[in-house]
Amino acid sequence: MYSGIKTLPGPFAIAHARKQIRAMLLFMMLLAVLCCAKAEELNFTILHTSDEHSSLMPAPLGDYLPGQPCPALGGFARLATLVSRIKEAKASEPVLLLSSGDFSGGTPFAWLTLKGHATELELMHKTGYDATTPGNHEFDYGPNGLADYLARHRKLFPKPAILSSNIVIPEGHPLAKSDLKRHLVINLDNGLKIGIFAILGKGAHRLAPTAAPLGFSDQHTAAHHEIAALKAAGADVIVALTHAGYYEDLELATKVAGIHLILGGHDHISLNPPATAGKSIIMHSGSYLRSLGQLDLAFDRDSGKIRLRNQQTQNPFLHAIDETIAENPEIAGNIEQYFSELEQLTASFTAGTISNLRQPVARANFALTKHQQLCETNVGNFLTDAIRFETGKITGRPVDFAIHANGIIRGDILPSTLAEKAGEISFFDLITTCGLGSGADNEPGYPLVSFYLTGTEILNMLEVATLLPILWNDVYFLQFSGLRYRYDPDRAVWFWLPFINKPLPAYKSVLRAERFTGKGVQQGDEDEFVQIIQGDSTLYHVATTHYMASYLPMVGKKLPKLNLVLKDRHGKPVDLDQTILRISGREFKLWEAAVRYAGSFEKDSRGLPLIPDLYQHYGKRIIPAKGQSLWAWPGIIAVSLVFAALILFWRHRKARR
Repeated sequence: MYSGIKTLPGPFAIAHARKQIRAMLLFMMLLAVLCCAKAEELNFTILHTSDEHSSLMPAPLGDYLPGQPCPALGGFARLATLVSRIKEAKASEPVLLLSSGDFSGGTPFAWLTLKGHATELELMHKTGYDATTPGNHEFDYGPNGLADYLARHRKLFPKPAILSSNIVIPEGHPLAKSDLKRHLVINLDNGLKIGIFAILGKGAHRLAPTAAPLGFSDQHTAAHHEIAALKAAGADVIVALTHAGYYEDLELATKVAGIHLILGGHDHISLNPPATAGKSIIMHSGSYLRSLGQLDLAFDRDSGKIRLRNQQTQNPFLHAIDETIAENPEIAGNIEQYFSELEQLTASFTAGTISNLRQPVARANFALTKHQQLCETNVGNFLTDAIRFETGKITGRPVDFAIHANGIIRGDILPSTLAEKAGEISFFDLITTCGLGSGADNEPGYPLVSFYLTGTEILNMLEVATLLPILWNDVYFLQFSGLRYRYDPDRAVWFWLPFINKPLPAYKSVLRAERFTGKGVQQGDEDEFVQIIQGDSTLYHVATTHYMASYLPMVGKKLPKLNLVLKDRHGKPVDLDQTILRISGREFKLWEAAVRYAGSFEKDSRGLPLIPDLYQHYGKRIIPAKGQSLWAWPGIIAVSLVFAALILFWRHRKARR
């Protein structure tokens, strides 16, 4: 019985209690150590670029002073210095450098691909890239051209690894032997295993018609398959390199589980900070090597999750690649050697007229830019005018309309801002905007084509011009010369069909279209325009690029009402290849038209052709407007029918009384 009297423990009891306390403390310390070990985070860093587009040197070239401070941005030599600097600062932490594709196709440096070089991948190897993936522009020279390109690189360099998880390669195709991997597992020094796969998106492979006979499987199905394969291979962290665009990346993140990190490209955007969707972090790091993405990451083995540490490490998500970064001497030397070879190549197919890519070919007091999306631009006006006027000179017949797509305009025409070269536009910078692709001759640049369409087909083409950007994006927005039209995009589609997410076209977006009849550059004087009306069977002379024209008949297959048939000047249907322009048997290219047109203007006091100020102004060719609602007349008719039915019903009831 408890007496309420406290007694002191004996010596044995005290010693026993002390042992118990020590054991408990030891157990708690061991438990804490185990808990800490279980919650251990493994740190690593991923550096990322995308859409490098053969941007070997800082741009614009007119603003670049090698080895000196200058306003030009980008360049592999600066990137190499920045990457080395980051790796040195993280000597105790693994660092990976990855690219999301479109590493080629953009500046004239891409032309070296046609002459047996793998320029971009060689520099990526020397800069330290671990992996990249083909974007749509890697197919600019066809799948055989890509196979040759990859084979040349692999003979010399083991890195970067080239990944693609949803390209379907026919049996026996050369690309099957190019060491193109479906996925890759990289073992980091800290024991972490990084699993990487790569996806080319729907919007991107739609822009690669020259990829045939290759196919592209559904990206979500491919992602599920590769994630399972990477997990089976022991990968801790799953990374998707995507060349698909931001919105397709969001869809991938929400519909496919198991992706820790999506490194995206294609639409040239920069995310600062990165986005999150589902359980994925999404990063886009810009384009043309103007910036480098940096993600400082930590992986928790217990939860299987990664987290961003940039706020903790105080490192930016995006580094500007500018004049503050010195050039790596070795890489700069490699690039100068390539530049010299490019000059020799250019001289060979310009009959020696262009042997210095830095030489100015024109001057302007303003920049010609793409500025906003889904609208007329002054760079678009300049290039379509170049197509129209230069095609007219070659064919000897005036061209009524010229067409060009935003996706083929690779950038702005930027005059030099340096005091000693103010306003000068170099040959290199001019053709960078329009030097994509090649023709059947395997020479650089898309060839121009010339054909005829009826007035009704021109109106159909304008309906196509409204529909395509609605369906896909600004890449498909068309620029025009010789034409002025008003349109209402709200009148293009009746509604979107449920379940299949497809539009029901209304074919009523074009409110008024007019042909320019003046002799000079289109300026907008009212008396120089004649309206084009439905039922017009007049044949109009049209010029564009072979690449652009290849899309026009395809529309009619999906929307027969908008069918376009390419014709000769007598109205006889012709195959597209029959419409290619040639000079002395050689294909006439878009970039040649741009150079010739720039050289056609009056010279200034320096002896350089001066691009007219009229190109500083735009907005008079493609005019958004508000038309009557599509549902106005259907609504009026419906109300009238209901009203008539009520009257009949009332009369019927009155008659029965």
